[in-house]
Amino acid sequence: MYFQTEQIKLRPFELDDAPDLRAYLNHPKLGGRRYIPRGFPDEVPLSLTQVEAMIKKWGEEEREAHLAIELTDKQELIGHTEFEWDWDPQAPWVSVVIARPHQRRGYGTQVMQLILEYLFENTPAHNVSSWMADWNQAARSFAKKLGFQERGRSRREGFRQGAYFDGILVDILRPEHQAKGGLSYGAGR
Repeated sequence: MYFQTEQIKLRPFELDDAPDLRAYLNHPKLGGRRYIPRGFPDEVPLSLTQVEAMIKKWGEEEREAHLAIELTDKQELIGHTEFEWDWDPQAPWVSVVIARPHQRRGYGTQVMQLILEYLFENTPAHNVSSWMADWNQAARSFAKKLGFQERGRSRREGFRQGAYFDGILVDILRPEHQAKGGLSYGAGR
């Protein structure tokens, strides 16, 4: 099985990815949007040792997939994605993070489409969810473009830049995804 388009491919992380992963995770504009494991600080710079530990942790998860996003032509790491099904394989959670220099080029859309295609065509998933902070307008627009709908709000979920923020829950159902025409990228084929 593979996840690939003409521009990007998704693959497991290797320890050799740690320096590149650390470089983009430590970009100041990515703070609060890194989607890294609990226990690692989400707003402060990460050391190489912390990033290596994160990659090892991702590799040990049984009910999660953490994949590197790589440009196919340059073999350059430009982000990461995850999907996890915690207690219910019918309702997985997804996230995608693209390094700042590569944002707004369609890579995140390709990644999410590959993941949605895989989950809806190869697993029992009937609902795919994601979470974002209410201040993250780019993520909210991205989710809406892909067909996700806002389904809930966790008030005062966090504190950022001197103010509380709400957590926003979005999801997309299998029939909604199919109504959008599914995908044409061929994940897993």
